Amino acid sequence: MNAPLFATAPVAELAGFIIIVPFAALASWTIIALRRWLWLGDFEPRWRTRYLIHCCVGLALGIFFAFFMKYPVANAKLEGFPIPVAISNREKPGAEYQSSQMPATIRIGGMVTDVLSGIALCLAPIAIGAFLKENRGKLGAPQPPAANPPA
Repeated sequence: MNAPLFATAPVAELAGFIIIVPFAALASWTIIALRRWLWLGDFEPRWRTRYLIHCCVGLALGIFFAFFMKYPVANAKLEGFPIPVAISNREKPGAEYQSSQMPATIRIGGMVTDVLSGIALCLAPIAIGAFLKENRGKLGAPQPPAANPPA
């Protein structure tokens, strides 16, 4: 008998990466873009210090997200946030949870994404503050008159 062209396990792993890769890319881009903005922009050194402090706090939050966060959803218990790295199901609300194993590539990719998401989440106040500092006085400023007003 001929074997199928694609086995089901690799296809299932690729399907998981459809969710993981965009989350990881967005979190990574946010972290790198904010760092570049603060280092190359007109910001005092204290902004860079705040960035590093928030990155360390975000790393701790990301580790909590990846390794310790567990929450119930209906008859399932998910581990990891925002990408679940383990799922346990039960038949009825009183029954015990039956855990199912995810492939190692999905689990590791989810953990990395969870850590990156924690760092990006903690950098949000720095990004908002930097935006407001950079645009102070520019928002709502009167517009200069047109050089050639219509006749």
